[in-house]
Amino acid sequence: MVTPAMAGPMKMREEAANGERAEWLGLAARNERVLLVNECSLPTSSENNHHPQSGVCATHSSRFAAYHHHYSCTRSIHQADAESPSSRRSPHSLNMDAESPFLFLPHPSPPSLRHQTGRHRPPKESPYTKPTAAGRSLSSRISGPPGSSGSSTRPKRGATNINPRRNPEGTPDVLNDRNPRRQQVQQQQHSKFNEVLKTDGFKAWLQSRLIAPGVLDMSNLNEDLYLKEQGILPPGDKDAPTNVGHVLWKMASNVLETPTDRIHTLSLARNGFRSLHQLQRLPICLPYIRALDLSDNPVPKSDELKHLQSAGEQRGKASTGIGSLKSLVELKLNGVKFREEYLTQPKGAEAYQHDVLRRFPGLLILDGVQLNRIVFPVTRKPVVRRIEAERKQLLARPFSFPFDVAGSFEENEGCRATAMNFCQMFFLLWDTDRNEIVHAYHPEATVSIAANTLPSRSFQATEVSRSRSTRPQPVSFESWVNLPGRNFLRSCTTIEQRTNTLKSPMDMPEFVRWLTKSVPKTKHPLEDASKWCIDAWYFDETQERISVVIQAEFQELPSGTYRSFTRTFILGAAPHGSLAAAKSWPCIVLSDVMVVHSYLGTGSWDSKSSLASGDTTIVPPAEPNTAAPASDAQQAVLIEQCRLRTGMNATYSAMCLAQNGWDLERAVVNFGEIRSSIPAEAFTQ
Repeated sequence: MVTPAMAGPMKMREEAANGERAEWLGLAARNERVLLVNECSLPTSSENNHHPQSGVCATHSSRFAAYHHHYSCTRSIHQADAESPSSRRSPHSLNMDAESPFLFLPHPSPPSLRHQTGRHRPPKESPYTKPTAAGRSLSSRISGPPGSSGSSTRPKRGATNINPRRNPEGTPDVLNDRNPRRQQVQQQQHSKFNEVLKTDGFKAWLQSRLIAPGVLDMSNLNEDLYLKEQGILPPGDKDAPTNVGHVLWKMASNVLETPTDRIHTLSLARNGFRSLHQLQRLPICLPYIRALDLSDNPVPKSDELKHLQSAGEQRGKASTGIGSLKSLVELKLNGVKFREEYLTQPKGAEAYQHDVLRRFPGLLILDGVQLNRIVFPVTRKPVVRRIEAERKQLLARPFSFPFDVAGSFEENEGCRATAMNFCQMFFLLWDTDRNEIVHAYHPEATVSIAANTLPSRSFQATEVSRSRSTRPQPVSFESWVNLPGRNFLRSCTTIEQRTNTLKSPMDMPEFVRWLTKSVPKTKHPLEDASKWCIDAWYFDETQERISVVIQAEFQELPSGTYRSFTRTFILGAAPHGSLAAAKSWPCIVLSDVMVVHSYLGTGSWDSKSSLASGDTTIVPPAEPNTAAPASDAQQAVLIEQCRLRTGMNATYSAMCLAQNGWDLERAVVNFGEIRSSIPAEAFTQ
């Protein structure tokens, strides 16, 4: 109910609102466009959430902010029209037609928008009429004339690229991104290849390519008569299906390999490979390859060799799992395009060898040349599938280890005393005064420090993580990685970078600066011998050098973070009259290699880590009988028996018996374990 006392103020507010509405309409008539909104009316005093001063409904404040942003983005477009004399009209000259429910309102927005139409379409009771060319929407005026943009002119998926820079007019089909002729040829080849795979002739062709046990010759397939008769394009052809190589390697594995006879030598020479993408699944299908020949293929870049690596190896991580040629020891790239380009450059031979060896670190022979390298090849044992009864029998058998976990190892008391005296003096100065420790190094010694930042997934790491709350919060390895790091597969990929990671007292000022400024400060537990594992033995028969391997822990200062480390020293006698002898060093450092990693505790060597628990026992191995038979006749009998049981010739049978102490049964057992790694010439009679 409205009382007479309330009527006066209400009338004054209504008059003010009407004046404000007239002002809004005048601005709309002057600008004639910005925002398209629905019927705009002033809210009455009875509406909810009505602001007592401005008359703006609170529920519409967020919409006003959006309109303000839209107006600020388009204000420059309308400024010229707004300032034109012909566009200026009286605030009261706007024709309010009942059939036109929409108004073009400029910024700022009117006090109230009661019936918002939404983002997509007007309400059903007020149908929207598409604006004409003279009154097109703001977005169309910005983008240009009709048909210049929008989904109607966008090319459909699979259509030819209309970008004039990418495919200019007149570009041949062979250079286009989508070559219909090539796609048609690949589809035809795919169908033909599927038909040929089902025939026995294809399997016989694969058998004919096996020139010796484990040796597969797939070279010069472009001139192969069988493939030409069948109309099959080899993997090196540019029009061949992208998966023809994958199918070939899989079929070779299924048809030619057995659990005891694996393909270990493969020749792919003279196949016209411009890319090694067809070899991407070769390591998966034929993982036992030890020798690979890619000679005389026009491969343009050495980066194509990545297709022979696993995904982890391509990212610089060591991998022995599926997808890697870890058994590869020989690679031939004679006549390959990128090799010849390498050799024409200064120091190209070194760069070429470095580029190949960083991808295949286990190589012993490259391009037919024996490499002077020390490697530890990873051998794969043959896959053995057992039936359920055999599995139960193996599970029921008690498990045993030949040796138990032991602590420190010293070859003799003299070696132990020298190593202990050195470590006590060295690590004390390492923690307190590194300026004095430089005297313990030989002038031509080499020093390197690397950080293993990968977290351990071992049982010991799981046990240590349970007591994490009792130690300070671990910090980043950044200070150790920047020494610089020695990750040869990721951060140190060139010879210069790898050389710079080695430090030496030959540059004494830089060596002292590196030790005192770059290497983080540490604190070793010198008072607790249980936290140290020191193995020491003589490096050679002359007993002039000692090899010392230390596993222990320290605290990194000032954070107090616990870290474990492994440090290997090669020690020699201190020369008479040298500064090291004057400083009472028991020996001098010839080589120092340190690896820092996450904290792992002492569970790897302490007395609490015995393997003898439960049903597990320690059974020391029996001493082998190394005495050979007394007579040549007895040896000949054993050689003949070994030859009949293993299939090897007499020479390799004698070698097998000699390496197993002329114990026939043990020789046969060991033969079965390493059967896949024995060369083919051992079975030629």
